[in-house]
Amino acid sequence: MIVSRQYFELGNKRVIEKLIIQTPFRFGATFQNEACFVYFKNGKTILSSPTERLEIDSTESVLLNCSNYFADFIQKAPLATIEVYAVHLYPDLLKEIYKDTIPEFLKYKATAQNAKIIANHSIINHFIDSLVFYFENPDLVNSELLVLKIKELILLLLRTNNAGTIAELMANLFSPRQANLKDVIQNHLFSNFSINELAKLAGLSLSSFKRAFQNIYNDTPANYLRTKKIEKAMDFLKQSDSSVSEICFKIGFNDASHFTKAFKKHTKQSPLAFRNAHRQ
Repeated sequence: MIVSRQYFELGNKRVIEKLIIQTPFRFGATFQNEACFVYFKNGKTILSSPTERLEIDSTESVLLNCSNYFADFIQKAPLATIEVYAVHLYPDLLKEIYKDTIPEFLKYKATAQNAKIIANHSIINHFIDSLVFYFENPDLVNSELLVLKIKELILLLLRTNNAGTIAELMANLFSPRQANLKDVIQNHLFSNFSINELAKLAGLSLSSFKRAFQNIYNDTPANYLRTKKIEKAMDFLKQSDSSVSEICFKIGFNDASHFTKAFKKHTKQSPLAFRNAHRQ
């Protein structure tokens, strides 16, 4: 859950945030007309975009484009917390900030990529340290300072080793793309996302998602995904020594007993019986 949330606003828009999150927790976010830079000060997080699944470690950050996302904050200790900093980048705000100059990222073509991890980098860490100071001293913050911090972040991002990719992602702000349903399904086939969450990643209502899914796969989402997961489990049982519990979580089931029941219904055998039969 979110333990605390502080933020600074610019023109009635939340532009810089600090969140303290208690693990484990799944956080869903939609950026319809903005990019977002997110820095994870500690802990481990798995971030899912429509086309990617990224594992992010302490002091790493990620640039997210206009889309839908889920962040799974991983529990490493009971009641552990993760400190997260976010800077929201709105196209209209950037146009206003750069009204006298052409920003570097507009010289690049947009990319189909939704998110990019930015590895631990000293210049980014120093930038976050400055945000920590301002959250501890909020009376020092005004609109001029917030504009400077946004421009500073963009300049620093374009000085990292991923400058080209970051510039392309920034360019997407001015030509956003709709997620492709087939890409969403293939990239999250073995996730533990619900049908509702997959629909959100695809940017569709639940009814529209089910209708589009039926047209593409000639099957319901629940049946298709369950079948693919069981088929993957069969491969694991034949070719690996992973336990049934390990396989269960690898293919996106949250509960081992639910997995065993679904597997037996599909194959007429328990997972262990299936493994023994195909190992002899």
